[in-house]
Amino acid sequence: MAEVLLVYEIRPESPDVTPQNLEKLIRDNLPTKYKMQNDPEEKPLFFGLVGIVAQFIMPEEDGAQDELEDYLNSFEEISSIQMSFVTRL
Repeated sequence: MAEVLLVYEIRPESPDVTPQNLEKLIRDNLPTKYKMQNDPEEKPLFFGLVGIVAQFIMPEEDGAQDELEDYLNSFEEISSIQMSFVTRL
């Protein structure tokens, strides 16, 4: 089965949530079928907020992207996510 690379811009809820905190929060309980690439890019936003641009590799299967997005949106510390790139590997 093929794999898919997804790139998301992940915005924190407040300036108190650092990019390192976001990465740790996501990695700690990430379902095993998803892989988060190392060293996500920090992205300065506004009003002191700094988000991350994170890359995920997942299997190409129905519902996998929705499951990943539901997982990311389940955190109170994350304000929003936005996919910026997707490609089949």
